[in-house]
Amino acid sequence: MTSPAHTQDMITMARQARTVLAGGRTALLTLPCEQARGWVGVIDDGGEPVLMASAVGRLASAARNGRRSWVEVPGHSGERLILTGPLRVVPGTTEQILSRLDDLGRMVSTEDGVTDGLSVLALSVEDVVLCLPTVARDGRPRRWPSATVGRRIDLASYAFAEPDLISAYAAELIEHLNVGHADQMRQLARHALPATIEGDIAGVQVSGLDRYGMDLWRVDGAGAEQVRVAFRQPLVEPRSLGRELRRLLDQSANASE
Repeated sequence: MTSPAHTQDMITMARQARTVLAGGRTALLTLPCEQARGWVGVIDDGGEPVLMASAVGRLASAARNGRRSWVEVPGHSGERLILTGPLRVVPGTTEQILSRLDDLGRMVSTEDGVTDGLSVLALSVEDVVLCLPTVARDGRPRRWPSATVGRRIDLASYAFAEPDLISAYAAELIEHLNVGHADQMRQLARHALPATIEGDIAGVQVSGLDRYGMDLWRVDGAGAEQVRVAFRQPLVEPRSLGRELRRLLDQSANASE
């Protein structure tokens, strides 16, 4: 009989595995029968990795024959997710499939927007292994941990798990805030905790993002200080970040008056 602690641990690991796939943009695809291996673009479709490939290439041929393959997805924190199963061709035209994924909020970009000659492939997941990074002597996580230290995830737990999309997209969201919204981040940093400041801010850099707030480095005349901007409501999905930032900016503007 499975203990409650083991069940909860499996649920947590399954959610982490789904989060790694949701945040993945590239994956290492291996075709053992063809002795082929290479990096491909990947997108999460309900826990299944979806790949784009040439309609006449080796990948498409392997998919039409249902060849067993595995996909390895690197996580933002050094995780390694290994999904194994038969490769298949997704039915429908490439335009129809990309439109469906786009409607689900999973945008796929192709070179110059051209989809001619491309096929969409998917892996029917039969086995899930999540490898967590070990810690190096200098305290930093090692990248791409060995598959021999991975944890096998129960398929039912994996199928029912929901990814943490804020964690999955955090790196892209942080880059977007730093590049496209520097002035707004400067305004928010002025009133961030632990203490607001009245003087000029020389620079601001968003360094962390989770459901409950943002971590920023604020640079002023006294030096650099890490501060926290708490959200009024926890983020449910990446698109809710914009609404929360507008609330905070309005609040910050009122506080400055």
